[in-house]
Parts: sequence; C-alpha cells; structure tokens
Amino acid sequence: MHVSESLLDGAPLLDEIALGDPTFFMRSDVDSAFARVRAESPVHRTTDLGVPAGPDFWSVTRYEDVRAVSRDFGTFNNAPNMVIEDYARSGNSILHLDPPEHTRLRLIVNKGFTPRMIERLQDDVRERTRALLDTLPAAEFDLVDAYAVQLPLQVICGLLGVPPTDEPWLLDCLVRSFGVSDPANDLPISERVRVMEEIGAYAHELGRLRLDDPRDDLTTVLVNAEVEDDDGTRHHLLPGDYARFFSTLAAAGSETSRNGIAHGVWLLDQHADEKAKLVADPERLFPTAVEEIVRYSSPVMHMRRNVAVDTVLAGQPLAAGDRVVIWYRSANHDETVFDDPARFDVGRTPNDHLGYGAGGPHFCLGAHLARMEIRIALEELYRRVPNLVVTGEPERAAMRQINGIKHLSVSRRAVSGG
Repeated sequence: MHVSESLLDGAPLLDEIALGDPTFFMRSDVDSAFARVRAESPVHRTTDLGVPAGPDFWSVTRYEDVRAVSRDFGTFNNAPNMVIEDYARSGNSILHLDPPEHTRLRLIVNKGFTPRMIERLQDDVRERTRALLDTLPAAEFDLVDAYAVQLPLQVICGLLGVPPTDEPWLLDCLVRSFGVSDPANDLPISERVRVMEEIGAYAHELGRLRLDDPRDDLTTVLVNAEVEDDDGTRHHLLPGDYARFFSTLAAAGSETSRNGIAHGVWLLDQHADEKAKLVADPERLFPTAVEEIVRYSSPVMHMRRNVAVDTVLAGQPLAAGDRVVIWYRSANHDETVFDDPARFDVGRTPNDHLGYGAGGPHFCLGAHLARMEIRIALEELYRRVPNLVVTGEPERAAMRQINGIKHLSVSRRAVSGG
C-alpha cells in the first residue's frame, strides 16, 4: 500500500515503534507511527512490553484486515481474552466468549440498547447534563473530573439501578480496574482481578435485592433473564453470570463516552475553524462531528483476538494459539478508506469508522448510547460555555487499549446564560 509522504512526516522508523509498550501511546506521533506500520508491515510482529509481559503478538493495522479478523469469529476467537494482558479471573464475562454462547447472553440486554430505547433516554441524559453544568466551577477546572467522567457514570448507574450514593465508589473501582494498564498508577494486574471481584460482589447483592424488589432497571432484567441451552433447556442466569454482566456494562458504559467527551473538547479547541462551523450549525453538524471525534481519537484503540486454527492474513502466516491485536486507531486513519485522514472534519461524510468495533458479534453494544452521550454533553457544554478554552496539554494515560485523557484543564473565558 502506498502511504502519502505527509502521513509519514515525522514518523518514527519501524524498529522504533513499540506498540506493545503502554508508554508509547503518550507520544504525539502515534498516528504517524501507525501509518508507517500500515505501509511497511501491516501485520506486524510486536513485542509485548506490558507488565507482566506476555509472548509476542501480531498487530493488525489496515482497515480491511481489521474488519476481516473482527468478522471471522471461527478463525479468530475472543476467548481466552480480549485485551493484550493475560490475567487469571473467576468465570468469563460476555467479552471473553464466542458464539453461540456469546449470542445467547447478548440477546438478554440487546433490547435495552436499541436506537429506539436510547432515544427514550435523551431527556434524562440532557437533564443530568444540565445539572452537572450547574455545578462546574466559575473559573478554571479539570474537564475530565468535573464533567466527562461524571455524565456517563451517572447514566450507566441509572440504567443499572445503582443508587447515586454508590456512584463515587463505583467510579473509583472502574478507575482502578482500567488503571492497571497505566504504569504511572503503579497497580499490579492482580488489582484488576480484585476490583472486578469487588464489583461482582456488589452486583450480586444488588441483584438479590432486585429479586425481592424489582425495578425498571437492567439489574432487574438480568436477574430475571432466562438463557436457552443448545438442548432447549431454559434457566436463569447464575449469580456469577449476572454479576459479570453488571461489571461489563458498568465498565463499557462509561469509558468510551468519557474519553469521547474529553477528546471532543480537546480536538475542537485545537481546530478553531471546525469548532466555529459546529457552533454555527449544531443541528446539522453535531451528528457527523461526534462520528469524527470517535474516528479521529479512537477511545478504544484495540481488541485482541486469538487464532483458533492455522491461517494466513494479508500474506502473513499465523499459527493456532497466536495472539492478534486489531488496532481500530490505525484502521480509522487508513488513507485507502478515509480522504486525508489526518484532517479533523466535523462534517466528514461518509465516515465508516471502526470506533465501536468492526462489525461481527462483538460490535459495541452501547454504541448508540455513547453517541448520544457525547453529542448531548458537547451540545450543552458549548451552549452554556461557548468560549470554553483549553488551558494546558492533556495528561494522557499510558495505556494500550484506551486512548485516555486523565486530566484536561479548561477555563471559561466568557459565560453565556443558559
């Protein structure tokens, strides 16, 4: 594949690119590094430099190859893990399963995340957003802590039936669980296991309460759900099953939106002309702007697959048991698919990005919810504070899976009514 010289400007050489190193993703040249890999080694043997380090894995970087791996769940399994790190755990969540078991479990909550169901949540999300904006400091503040974290957490807690008094505890758990990948946090992988078990115990207790006192929430749906086995036998989810479901929904339901909101503010601040277009015509441009924010920043940068049988991908032989990492961030900047991918364009269309996955059975269940949260969060923020400015560089997380902004300092230069 020919990659234009502009995409390779300032790109590190191939042997300097360390996609297995969490700290590599704190650099400003990650997207040009991916351009180099796509051009010179699109299925790239990568050294795992995580803690603890595992065996080498294959980095899949081109758009079409990422789609192919994602959709071929017979050759490329989700089990035993969907992130680079291998870690012991008790039982499998839906994220660690393949069809047909994955399909049966996913059907339990699919109806709660359809576009029609998400549409019904808009008023609630907008009300929560405006209430959060009322609490923002009058001068300079951290957009992540004060806003981007809080809205998605409140929404997913509302869906799951978590009382508002427990939201700070759950947020702390989620931060610690995801934070084990960031060396700056000095957390061992065992911390993720311990925290997820802590969330599971909480979910088990909440589920027990919902059996006696059903509510209009997803926890009530989970504890009353039935699953049909291959032989037609129907049974309720076991407590461990719905606890893992709860943990998965809590984590996935907050992380993408949180970082999408933070990246959105950063990108719009860096591209003043695009922000001006958006603010001038919000009704027309916000839907496409949200898609462009997710494409450009790719809040979830990768998922892992595991080779089930010997195969060949883009000319590269792969052996059964090999680990394969599909890089959505690279695919979302593939110039064979996106015109001038380094350009941030709030009106970009078409925009068939892979920010919520590349199709197949593991496409993001909460994609519609994340789109709506990011859109409303930014709509209301710029309506209330149209002259919001970023006052410092974002503090980026040193993580391989999540393109995370840990802190982003912003200031109200002028405040309008609203």
